[in-house]
Amino acid sequence: MNTDWTIEAGDAGPGTITHHAAPRFTAHWTSGVDELAGIDGPCWTAEGSDDEDALHLFGFRWTDPAPDQAGFDRLMQQAAIALDDWITGRL
Repeated sequence: MNTDWTIEAGDAGPGTITHHAAPRFTAHWTSGVDELAGIDGPCWTAEGSDDEDALHLFGFRWTDPAPDQAGFDRLMQQAAIALDDWITGRL
């Protein structure tokens, strides 16, 4: 289990994901194409095997300075893997 991440499900909406290693941040997450329409502001999407599997991260709150674009993309890929593992563990 990777302790760099804390993931929580949302009761009636988006969940949260927190990265505890630098660069530290918290963001909201949701999945599925239908949820994408309700997101305002910057959003990063990991495409899934179909529209319902796509993961969307948004509402970023950075504790540390945000990384450059390449670093951001790598960090979001790591976040998507952590979310996939978390979701799979709950099935």
